[in-house]
Amino acid sequence: MNPPPARGRAPSRFVRGRARGGGAYRPYFYFRRNGRVIPARGNREPNRDESGAGGDSSGDPPTNRQPRGWNRSSNKRGRDVGLDCSFLRPENYAAPEDGLLVQSIAVDNPSAYSGWRLYFLNERYEEGNELAKRIMGVEAHYQRNPHSYDLVKARDRGFFPLPAFGLLQDVQLKEVWPSLEADLKEHPLRTLSALSLAMHTVVVNHLLDANDSTMSAVSTPERYVPPTKRLRKIYARPQDFVSVGALSGISHSQVDTLFAVRGIVSSVGEPSYSISWQAFRCTRCQMEIVMRQRGTFQPRPYQCKRSECVAREGFVALRSSPYTRLSSRQIIRLEESNLAVIHDFENSVPGQIDVELRHDLVDSVSVGQEVVITGVLKLQELGADDSTGDQATQSYLKAVSVQDAANVKIEFNERDLEAIAMINAEPNSFKLLVQSIAPEVHGHELPKAACLLSLLGGASAVNVLMVGDPGIGKTKILQSCAQIAEHGAHVSGKRSAQSAQRLGVTFAGRNKKVLQAGALMAASAGGHCTLDDVDKLASKQAVLLQCLQSGEVNLPLAGAFASFPARPSVIACANPQRGQYNEGRYLLQNIQITPALLREFHLVYVLLDKPSTVRDMSLTAHVRALHAGAKKRDRIAARYDLKPKTNDSMCEATFYDARAYAGNDSVKEDDNDSIMQQDYDLDKQLELLPEDDLDLLPPILIKKFLAYVRQQVSPLLNDNAGDAILRYFLELRDSSALLDGDSSGIGSGQLLGLIHLSQARARLDLSHVVTPQHVRDVIALLTESIAQTSLKADDGHRPSGFGAGSGGGAGKGAQLRNFVLMMQRRSEAVGRRIFDYEELKEIAMRAGILTGVSQLVEVANMAGHLLKKGVNMYEVIRD
Repeated sequence: MNPPPARGRAPSRFVRGRARGGGAYRPYFYFRRNGRVIPARGNREPNRDESGAGGDSSGDPPTNRQPRGWNRSSNKRGRDVGLDCSFLRPENYAAPEDGLLVQSIAVDNPSAYSGWRLYFLNERYEEGNELAKRIMGVEAHYQRNPHSYDLVKARDRGFFPLPAFGLLQDVQLKEVWPSLEADLKEHPLRTLSALSLAMHTVVVNHLLDANDSTMSAVSTPERYVPPTKRLRKIYARPQDFVSVGALSGISHSQVDTLFAVRGIVSSVGEPSYSISWQAFRCTRCQMEIVMRQRGTFQPRPYQCKRSECVAREGFVALRSSPYTRLSSRQIIRLEESNLAVIHDFENSVPGQIDVELRHDLVDSVSVGQEVVITGVLKLQELGADDSTGDQATQSYLKAVSVQDAANVKIEFNERDLEAIAMINAEPNSFKLLVQSIAPEVHGHELPKAACLLSLLGGASAVNVLMVGDPGIGKTKILQSCAQIAEHGAHVSGKRSAQSAQRLGVTFAGRNKKVLQAGALMAASAGGHCTLDDVDKLASKQAVLLQCLQSGEVNLPLAGAFASFPARPSVIACANPQRGQYNEGRYLLQNIQITPALLREFHLVYVLLDKPSTVRDMSLTAHVRALHAGAKKRDRIAARYDLKPKTNDSMCEATFYDARAYAGNDSVKEDDNDSIMQQDYDLDKQLELLPEDDLDLLPPILIKKFLAYVRQQVSPLLNDNAGDAILRYFLELRDSSALLDGDSSGIGSGQLLGLIHLSQARARLDLSHVVTPQHVRDVIALLTESIAQTSLKADDGHRPSGFGAGSGGGAGKGAQLRNFVLMMQRRSEAVGRRIFDYEELKEIAMRAGILTGVSQLVEVANMAGHLLKKGVNMYEVIRD
């Protein structure tokens, strides 16, 4: 323990008036540089004006005043003139917080407010002043609205939510505190202290009334009654007082003001705990003294703060005092999710900001969660920059409130609603949106439509896989989907080692104590994860499969096991193994993906570069228009700005109405006619014809449109749409049982996928009811996906399976039929019927059968399709 200072010398570093050695006046605000204390306003005498320093500059205009700091010439400074240190103060100077300037306080609470020193450390209470009146007005507001504020929860949890609607709409509170909203935005810490002190006083009075009404019991030898504890500090958590802002628009004028940001928690640091204040009691006069604690050294009071006592020893530490506070602190990083910003995930990083959580906000968020954080914008020093020598600073947010983004709706202005109404008023909005996705890619309307429905899926995941020849435009479609997604992540398999680490949850930081969210976690809760070249992520396909199957990502730790919920929608693409897709081979033979992972994709499309005269002419015209600038993003955005707006507001006539469809018999489908047999070509409906005059939409407008319909529209199935989905589902099961011998491959998962896709299609039309027309478009997409990923049989039946499930020939009966069919074709081609085992094995591989060939040959021999002629020699029996 350090000895007390000698008598006659103050224990503080500074002395009021003049310091030791005849120093200058002690300033109120100061800076610390290399262990030295430098005044912020220079060495000026108190009560002396700046302009009166020389006596001859008091009448000078502001433009003729002497510059300060390094701009002041050295020949104008004499030896006896004090050094002007005001250049050390930044241009936008923010005064330190009151709590940082106070080292010790005496607990001298007024009788009206027993917790005054918990909220105002260095400000004395004056009865009847403006602050006291405002606190009394807030107390009256809390008492007038007992159903909005739970006093018991506020006492037990130490905080209470403070919604803006009820507080700002109180007319009586406006009369007492008319500038409440402005004060909360400009001076948030002091205003929140006043609001919290009012709640603290109301809770204390409530407890006193409860004790008086129940006549608190006294401890007896038979029954122990614990004493009443003093109430600790209560924190107010404001909600919806400021609108969500963009990180790119932060300026110096917003420092020390209230700021709100919406984003995804990308990394979470380890919480740290330390004692910040320690209360002591003087054994002579029973006065309570509180000392600030910093670091490992714990200071103790050397003198009682009461002038009548002046005791220098006998101070007892009070651990149960409300003034003894254990400070908890946690740093998280927030990745901005803003509809007004388009991110290029390949070349840039989304906006990020560090957030400081304290007290009850620690561990209130999880990695990958989308939240809305309201806090006070602060600046922190990062040290001197080696290149310029200037002091580098970084902005961070000191959080005062954390809300789950699922409970906070996105706000749209009038211009956004006008543009959404314009899109909905188009004759074929589905075609307009499909053509606006990746306009650089010519054709492939069905894969684009599938990606669009996946982006509209909402909380229900719709997974899409695109397989095809290199250079056909799969990566462009993925990048466009990543840009217009409401929130998500993009991972490229071209950088396999780095991308594999970004897929799952990892630890980062110097000590590996910072939990970092991967792409699957960042796209959780209705988001989308785009995976480019998913076949190259061989080391992380197990993580992806587990996420799609169970909806969680596991992280094995030393002596522990952690699991995080993750339910993203995945849009992926893959390239063939041999550089070009071979239509004579099964899908699993063309790409390096496990069968279990392939079955998790609802829609799989094969994009081929087939030679065609009509398509080549159309592609040539498309390339000419692309280089001419007609389909560039900036030209599209410029045309959108100049396009006249024909709708003033959202028109209800453009919405689908359940009553209109209930009374219209023309939209009802014939129950005896299968919806799969209808003559309907969706690819032709979405194709861009030369005579079509479509003004393509910019990505930012598509992003806002998708976010609006996902938030506002929740369609339901009507009877006609339900019957259409049921008929198609039963036809799938019948065709699967006819070809495979069993229908176990078609189950409830496929039925749920049909419903989710139909709801997404109805959501695109801003319809609250799923109609048979929506189901028809979904069935067209599914039929094309099944046809592209399956090998057709000669009998003309429709191939079995749903989505990617039919690409592998999973059934035993289907494998045997395909094997026998391939053997007979091979026998006819070579003109002989005797084959050895190695040739039969090669035929089985061509039929997509990779394992169990020997058992399959034995089954074919027992069934009479093969006749064994010798050792490993078989004869093919033709039908």
